[in-house]
Amino acid sequence: MSSKTDSKTGSGAESQPPWYIDGLSFSCTACGKCCLNHGDGYQYVFSTRAERRRIAKLLGLSLRAFESEYCKPVMGSLSFTSAGDACIFLEEGRCSIYEARPNQCKTFPFWPEVLVDQDTWERDVASFCPGVGAGEFFDFNAIRKRLAEVRR
Repeated sequence: MSSKTDSKTGSGAESQPPWYIDGLSFSCTACGKCCLNHGDGYQYVFSTRAERRRIAKLLGLSLRAFESEYCKPVMGSLSFTSAGDACIFLEEGRCSIYEARPNQCKTFPFWPEVLVDQDTWERDVASFCPGVGAGEFFDFNAIRKRLAEVRR
């Protein structure tokens, strides 16, 4: 294994492959549990203006009306409002805007903040998501591709 200098600390640190180097299995079961408020920063659903425009069109609303009714300012951006402990668009356990859902929802659970280490993955995803460990296998390169989609 090669040694690499950490650019933040300037110290020599062993370069470690990510914990998911051997890949992960995941298949969405459409259970809606990812749409529930899990706290610790996971209660927000952010979207781009283009995504909000697409959802507004689906709902037959102007962008302004959509943002006024379904969004709130959070950390310099807009997040969907909640209905109780769930996304406002979760209806009877299903996403009512599924075909127009934002990229944040499309890329779940392959978010950088939950892939940081296996403990975080287990606590913040696998603990509630029945699709983890089942279905489609994502190799390391497929996970990297999904992570790149999150950053768009």
